[in-house]
Amino acid sequence: MEQRPTSPADELDLHELIFKLRNRWPLFVGSLVLAGVLAFLYLQVKAPVYDFRASMLLGNQSSGSKQAQELLQILEVKDKGMKMEDEIGMLSSTDVVRRALTRLPFTVSYYAVPNSWLNSIKDLQVRERPIGSMPFQVIPALQVPQLTGVRIAVQPLPGGKFRVQAKAKRGPLYHLPTGELVREAFDVNLDQIVAAGDTLRSPLLTAVIKPEPGYPASSDERYYFTFNDLNGLTGTYQGNLAVKPLEHESRIVELTLKDVVPAKATQFLDTLMAVYIEDDLREKNITGYKTVEFLDKEIGKLSDSLRHSAAALSSFRSARGVVDVGAQSNEGIRQLSDLGMMRARAATNRKYYQNMLSYLRANQEAAQVVSPSSVGIEDPVINNLILQLTDLNSQRAALGVNASSNNPLVAVLDERIRTAKQALMQTLANMTRATDITLRDLDQQLSRVRGTINAMPENERQLASLKNKSDFNDKNYNFLVEKRSEAAIALATNATDKKVVDKAKMSSGTPSAPKPVLVMLIALLAGLGFPLGLALILDKSNRRIQSKEDLARITGIPLLGVVAHGSRADKEHMLHNPKGPIAESFRSIRVNLQYLSAGLDKKIIGVTSSVPGEGKTFCAVNLAAEIAQSGRRVLLMECDLRRPTIASYFGLDEKAEHGLSTYLTGLSTLDECLHESGVPHLSVLCCGPIPANPTELLESERMENLLTLIRAQYDYVLVDTPPVGYVAEFFVLLRHLEANIYVVRQNYTDKGLVSHINELHQEQKVKQIYMIINDMHFTKTYEYRYKEKAYAYGY
Repeated sequence: MEQRPTSPADELDLHELIFKLRNRWPLFVGSLVLAGVLAFLYLQVKAPVYDFRASMLLGNQSSGSKQAQELLQILEVKDKGMKMEDEIGMLSSTDVVRRALTRLPFTVSYYAVPNSWLNSIKDLQVRERPIGSMPFQVIPALQVPQLTGVRIAVQPLPGGKFRVQAKAKRGPLYHLPTGELVREAFDVNLDQIVAAGDTLRSPLLTAVIKPEPGYPASSDERYYFTFNDLNGLTGTYQGNLAVKPLEHESRIVELTLKDVVPAKATQFLDTLMAVYIEDDLREKNITGYKTVEFLDKEIGKLSDSLRHSAAALSSFRSARGVVDVGAQSNEGIRQLSDLGMMRARAATNRKYYQNMLSYLRANQEAAQVVSPSSVGIEDPVINNLILQLTDLNSQRAALGVNASSNNPLVAVLDERIRTAKQALMQTLANMTRATDITLRDLDQQLSRVRGTINAMPENERQLASLKNKSDFNDKNYNFLVEKRSEAAIALATNATDKKVVDKAKMSSGTPSAPKPVLVMLIALLAGLGFPLGLALILDKSNRRIQSKEDLARITGIPLLGVVAHGSRADKEHMLHNPKGPIAESFRSIRVNLQYLSAGLDKKIIGVTSSVPGEGKTFCAVNLAAEIAQSGRRVLLMECDLRRPTIASYFGLDEKAEHGLSTYLTGLSTLDECLHESGVPHLSVLCCGPIPANPTELLESERMENLLTLIRAQYDYVLVDTPPVGYVAEFFVLLRHLEANIYVVRQNYTDKGLVSHINELHQEQKVKQIYMIINDMHFTKTYEYRYKEKAYAYGY
């Protein structure tokens, strides 16, 4: 009996693995061939992808012109440095990429399809080309929706015409400048001919097709183009774009892009950097622009305020008569003094005039020759009249000495004196009235001067307030005008701190993808890995018994041996020509069984399996023949009364009227039921006619008596029992069996069925049981690989 393996179940045996994979060599060969063909087709179909790179410096946000920074300092704008990650995020943002693409003629993509064997069935080998590398150029009408994402074939025709064709089940119509989906068209079918330079008008597209000068059409190629919406282009280029710093602390970033069209890649990278630099400069100038705008508004407001304050100051000076408060105050005091002196003089003169007038009125008689005094009177007319009166009075006094009052000369002088007095009195009265007028005028002037002097402090305060406001507005106006000039200079001299270090260029002259060596290596790995994985999956997912190791993982039931796989001819001639691997297999099992039976009374041996097809009858027949050939008297009893097959092995009539079923029913004797097998010492008890009640017959007393009878006549009785998993007859016969052989078939018996018989063995319901693996392919089993030619030894 063979020993079970003691290695762990999950231990990996490389020799076993290689052995299993070697048996699947056709799968590996087919997989390698298929992978090689696919790799070759991939290299032919895949358009070469090139790597492009550019670099630019991202300076500090605080850098720029000195004037701009001073302007920011005026406004107390704090420096907010931007992190490198933020700069990179802004550079690769959707908005910047989108605005860069709007400047580029990428709305139309052009493709050429070579007339090669790869494209005979379907367009597989397609190459995109830049604008100017095709026999035509397409100019779409951007104001109308266009058929987007659908191949539109263009065929140059004689006479400067083009045939435009498009066919698709579904085609979206986008507004190209905005990427907005307008509608969807179904069952697209376009076929029109348009002259070069004319506008192709269709509900699906509107465009002008112009011939490309100097680029003739080739008969070895076919051409088509597609329209690209802005959103789709943005997503494509943003996905292919990568931005990273050269080093951790470096402010220089590297932009890389993968593309199949070198011209488009370099244009995009250069345009992207230009847009980002313009954005940076615009952002830096925003503060300056806002400052200039603010200063212009403030200057306008201050200009109005300055004008109003100057007008208010002028009006105040004009209304109040205030020019210089200090000078005007001194002048007022002087005027007040002068007017006071003049009034006092006028008042004194009036008193003089009043006194003299009173004196003259009191001395109106001519005899009174005393003349009034002119002391204090400075008026020349009055003084002249007084002098005349005095002279007349002197003449009158002289005549009065020598002449009487009746003297005509005296009368004349008296008359003249009286007339002079009247004239003097009249003059004094007039002078008094004039003096009164002068006094009233002087009083008014004094009152006005006093009011002016009294109002000087308030005027001075209001004038100072107006002048201060005017001076403040004037100073602010001059300050803002100066700062406005500085802001304009800052804007004129401001510069961005971003600059292009290296313009976009191809990293190398060879494509980065596909790489033939890498593709072939991947194909080799895939060609080996796929069958390897498939083999492992099939091996791990196989729930059927493959080897004794599988049995060791499930059950501890001893293993008698294995039966080699053989052809149909080997099985048919084995009973009469016991040579070859199958015969040697049963010979080995017979020896193991005899060793197990040594010293034990195990004459009745049952042979069973889980399900039909596992070869229990085949094993029972051949094991019985092998034991009989060793000189023992053997009886082969067929107790599988539902599907009898033993008769066919010995050329007996399967429909014989005598058999076990007729014996158990009492219709036949034992001698009538026994048949010679043609193998020495081997008798056969076939089933006979199939009964209707096999279970009742097998558990009858007549069956028990039969087994007792044949135990004494034969050395061994091999009982072909029904399968364990299908019917209950095996358990009916189990009490009569002294040993049991359980047959499993390689790559046929499910592991779950073996688990069932193992449970019965562990529960002591089935004792003295042994196992046989039937139909073992030695060439496909690692454990028995050495037996592939072993049984041919000596033959």
